Amino acid sequence: MEAILYAEIYLFCIIIVWLCKYWSDQRSSNSASERWLHIALVGFLVSFISNFLFTLFNRIIPPFFMTRHASWLSKTVYHIMLCFGVFAWCGYADTECRGSLFTTRKRVMLSAIPLGLMVALVISNLWTHGLFTITEGGYVRGKLFQLEMGLLVAITTVFSVRLLLHARSETDPIKRGHLKLVSSFPLCLLIAWVLTSAGESFPIISVAITIELLCLYMGTSTQQISMDKLTQVNNRQNLLSFLEYKCVNHSEKLFLFMMDLDYFKTINDTYGHLEGDDALIRASKALKMSCGNHFRRRPYIARYGGDEFIVVIESTKQEADQLLENIHSNLKKLNDEAHKPYTLAFSIGVGEYHPGMDAN
Repeated sequence: MEAILYAEIYLFCIIIVWLCKYWSDQRSSNSASERWLHIALVGFLVSFISNFLFTLFNRIIPPFFMTRHASWLSKTVYHIMLCFGVFAWCGYADTECRGSLFTTRKRVMLSAIPLGLMVALVISNLWTHGLFTITEGGYVRGKLFQLEMGLLVAITTVFSVRLLLHARSETDPIKRGHLKLVSSFPLCLLIAWVLTSAGESFPIISVAITIELLCLYMGTSTQQISMDKLTQVNNRQNLLSFLEYKCVNHSEKLFLFMMDLDYFKTINDTYGHLEGDDALIRASKALKMSCGNHFRRRPYIARYGGDEFIVVIESTKQEADQLLENIHSNLKKLNDEAHKPYTLAFSIGVGEYHPGMDAN
């Protein structure tokens, strides 16, 4: 009966993670963080399926010739994919805090070195039995299991700290809350690791990871609702809520940049709407480059409508002037790299908040 309950819990986790993956596949967003979240979901899903099969082979299905070999294989795959899922979470965390460790293939390969070492540890367990062993009495953890879990917690903690530091400079309360939620992953692993000392009667690690993945998916979905799909910056609805919040909650001077692209209608009429979309994406890229991590409080970017964008920055007058200069220079840089038959330029108006003003 205990084995059946164990398998049922794993099956429940598999269904939840699969649904998160399925719903994630239906979204049109193709951002780097979304891709890493998708990879993490796949990794953990395979890991859970492997442990579910282990339960069938080792504790439910009557023994037969292949049962022992299948048990070893499924448990080995479980540990490998657990490490792979954690690695993908690190990629998701790095892209969410706009890090650089997972931006190029070469950097991803370098970041994967700890993953490779852990996979080697799991594979070597087939001979050493230091991580786990399977006896007639069932699955028994070895001393190296504590090392594996300790490494997973330590690696994720590094990225969690980076997320929390980035959250401190994030002005958007929705984004800030999401970053804090993502950063809770190593704490989730740590609690599950401690509780597993009670034994394997309940799949604590998998349940904890499933709850965390479900929260991450819901948080990402909330962010997607507030994003403009084409330019991947905040949409007008989110902008209005943010402005109402910042009018009440700010400690420094508050500046609003309202801008539109010069002669955008001419671009649409002459080169077509697809080229117009490309121009909007390039303009939003220039804004993202300009509002990078070099500001103490990251400026907030939104698409107001059509070719109109808004940037809100809580800073000194000097930083606001620097941002204005960055926007023009970065857009010029992207123009030079694009080699288009037209030149993009912003007309920008700057307003400063004074007591008594509201969002409008």
